[in-house]
Amino acid sequence: MELRHLRCLVAVAHHRSFTKAGEELHLAQSAISQHVRRLEQELGVDVFRRNSRSVDLTPEGRLVLAYAQRVLNEVEGMHTELEEMTGLLRGEVRIGGMYPTGVYDLPTVLADFRAQHGEVSVHMFEGTQDELLDMLRTDDLDCVFTAVDPDRIGNEFAATLLWEDEYVVAMPLDHPLSGREHVTFEELAGEDLIAYRENSALRLRLERKMAEQGLEPRNAFVCTEMAAVRTLASKGLGVTVIPRSAAEQDGPPIVWRPLGPERLTWPVALIWRAARRQPPAAKAFLSLALKRAEEHVAAEGPSVGLAA
Repeated sequence: MELRHLRCLVAVAHHRSFTKAGEELHLAQSAISQHVRRLEQELGVDVFRRNSRSVDLTPEGRLVLAYAQRVLNEVEGMHTELEEMTGLLRGEVRIGGMYPTGVYDLPTVLADFRAQHGEVSVHMFEGTQDELLDMLRTDDLDCVFTAVDPDRIGNEFAATLLWEDEYVVAMPLDHPLSGREHVTFEELAGEDLIAYRENSALRLRLERKMAEQGLEPRNAFVCTEMAAVRTLASKGLGVTVIPRSAAEQDGPPIVWRPLGPERLTWPVALIWRAARRQPPAAKAFLSLALKRAEEHVAAEGPSVGLAA
């Protein structure tokens, strides 16, 4: 039995697809199938039930998967301890993100980390909050920057609040609501809305808040890019609700007003899996990211929204 057989098993079980497992491991689908077949022959059981639509674990396969994951975790732990003993820092850091991250300057943190640890490759992944947290649970990511309240994520994760942004309503310069001190949820419900991507934390948080008041947004457009959302709003195709930090960036001309009278905020946190023994590269990145958050608090004070 070889480690590559176990890695193929874990990848296929995770993706429920030989093709996607091959993409993850950079192997041809035929190679993945061959490794799994050899593992099944050695064990004398079928680990997968295959059909034209899906790949599912058999009862025996679920047992084998549990052992395979433990073996691979132990091997990763061995490499981690060896790297710590020798002082070498290499490998990769896998970071999930939902952007923007407000005044927290993630690009500069990444640049500084790269300058300090040139042998470590950094892999960035974007997705919705649920997608990123699922990848964190399975150790497909080392850490995540996402919009979530650290006090509400449960015991499986550790988290630090980096920044608490404010939701604002962005609109063209000549919009009738531009003269208001703030825009109410009732007024927002009466406007054509340019919505951000489906299932995004930004959109779900707004929709939940409106639903609490018996309101529903009138989504006229849906965009997957923040820049496109702002551009459509500047052209008068509707209003949009975005973080204040995004509204204050350079871009197509808009005017923005806060939602009110009750303030709605956008908390951005750095999250990692609490029980995981972090590889040295991931541990070094987390240390730097948290240090920069503390430095920002010391320089700017707590009023900017960062939490120590």
